[in-house]
Amino acid sequence: MQTPSPLNPLGLKGAGEGGTIGCIAAVVSAIENALALFGVHLTETPVEPARLVELLGEAALGRTR
Repeated sequence: MQTPSPLNPLGLKGAGEGGTIGCIAAVVSAIENALALFGVHLTETPVEPARLVELLGEAALGRTR
């Protein structure tokens, strides 16, 4: 049985996406915490392995952003 939402012109309803919003921030924060000893600070997503290697190299040379 379909029950369109009366709250918008398309009758659309959310599907529970709200629970996933904090997930990216939690993962990035965990990565940043793990790399804190190396002076790595993440400011962008996605966090790709090549980017982490680049940031670790910059931290080793004393460069920070």
